[in-house]
Amino acid sequence: MKKILAVGIVVVAIVVIVGGVYLWRSISASFAEVETTVRSFITALNNYDADASWALMSSNMQDFYGTKADFQSSILDGFNQSGWQASITGIPSKEITTRNGVSAARFVVTLRITETDFGSSDETDTFFLIKTGNQWKIDDWREGEWVWT
Repeated sequence: MKKILAVGIVVVAIVVIVGGVYLWRSISASFAEVETTVRSFITALNNYDADASWALMSSNMQDFYGTKADFQSSILDGFNQSGWQASITGIPSKEITTRNGVSAARFVVTLRITETDFGSSDETDTFFLIKTGNQWKIDDWREGEWVWT
């Protein structure tokens, strides 16, 4: 009886360890994928590239701006005119959750913003992302640190 109990404990321990390693790898890979999407979006903005920016947005965010041309004129043209450039200097907070089969992420990033007439300043922005198929998409982007709503 003691041998069966010992074997059972060992089997449970192995299942817990293997499951934990799998979960850790899965979450680490997801964090890397989300960070890559956020960095790619910043790069697209820095290049004033409407096509690349638009491709990284969720359909909800695209609907918010209306059309790619509207996004170009309302955001990117203003960035271009001011010489706006951003770089990520830190990611103080990141979360991924799955609810009702939908994976979502919240990344709080510190950006160094440089503009031609204003120099450089640091700001905190929050990026909300959703996973659509196999791709993470920017679903919202707000200045400041925001929590899930």
